[in-house]
Formats: sequence, structure tokens, C-alpha cells
Amino acid sequence: MLSAGYYEAYYLRAQKVRTLIKKDFEDCFAKGVNAILTPATPSAAFGVGEKGGADPVEMYLNDIFTVTVNMAGLPGIAVPAGKDAQGLPLGLQLIGRPFDEETLFSLGEVIEQAAGRFTPARWW
Repeated sequence: MLSAGYYEAYYLRAQKVRTLIKKDFEDCFAKGVNAILTPATPSAAFGVGEKGGADPVEMYLNDIFTVTVNMAGLPGIAVPAGKDAQGLPLGLQLIGRPFDEETLFSLGEVIEQAAGRFTPARWW
């Protein structure tokens, strides 16, 4: 993709989008926000063996909420946050300021304590 004809069409464009995403986070943190709380995935976890990976787009979309953190180069942590009506785990993602992982660990602990701990059924 980085051959002469595609460099500007793909790579430079992607770098511009990445810069815009990073700036959005920087603007938010500049207003005094210490961390951002988002869902970790668009739905509850799926059962073991339920998804065979036959549809890579479906698997990618399951991770879609975590992509922007990586693009912006920010620390993020996903923590268990309870269960859905079927008893499957739900997760929340915390996004922090650059080099402020300590705040994320503290906030993540609060979320885990509030959600309660649970032990998944043994599947192996």
C-alpha cells in the first residue's frame, strides 16, 4: 500500500485522520477531564466457541471502541462492569491522559468494586 501511487491516497490520509482524533482527545483533556468512560465493546461478551472467526468484520466491529485509543497513543484499560440479562460479562473502557495510567488503575478499581466480582463458569 505504501508504493508511490498509494502513499498519498492512503498513508497520508490516515495520518491526517489520526491527528484529528488525537486533537479531539487533547481538547477534551485540556478542559479538565481526567478520564473518559466508554463501553469496551458494542455488546456483551460472547460465549466460548460461539464465534468461530468466520466473519473477520464482525470480530473487528466488536473491538471498534478500542481502536481510537490506540490511534491517539493514549492509555486505556477495559474493566469488568457486571453482566447482561443472559449472564454474559460487560466491560467498560477508561481512556486517560498521556502517562497517567495511575488514574486509570484507581478508577478501574472503583468500577470493578461497584460491579462486583464474579467467577466465570469453568469451560476447559
